[in-house]
Amino acid sequence: MNTLVSWIRNEEDLALWSGNTFRNGFSAGKMQLHLNRTDLDSFAYLDKKKNLLCYADIVKKEKKTGVLCRVIVHPDHRRQGLGKTFCKDLLNWAKDNGNYLRIRLNTFGHNKAALACYGALGFHTVSVEPKCRKVRGELQDLVVMAANL
Repeated sequence: MNTLVSWIRNEEDLALWSGNTFRNGFSAGKMQLHLNRTDLDSFAYLDKKKNLLCYADIVKKEKKTGVLCRVIVHPDHRRQGLGKTFCKDLLNWAKDNGNYLRIRLNTFGHNKAALACYGALGFHTVSVEPKCRKVRGELQDLVVMAANL
């Protein structure tokens, strides 16, 4: 828990990672409460020494549809393809074990790395909610994406 909390260094990191989930602050205690939710499955990649490398949730929504949320990669391992591999494994789990037919997600329009990663995994833009979330004091576009499994 503390490792994950340490990756969220500022308000922008929190907004990019959690959207509105932790809008009233983030801590190990709040994360523990989050993990007690019955509508989500949480996932992590660990290294050989059991150090956290990646974390994400899939939230159960409509029948056979899940929402990929709170995807985060250790700051020292970003932009190396680990997040893409992690998400690919999550999509495989969603199809084979979660019995999902469709996965949705939200990301910010200015988060080009995330848009490229999700696009390479077969996600397409469903809608754009213009200037609906504040990041760094500026309203940003929210991009809703989906992939059929």
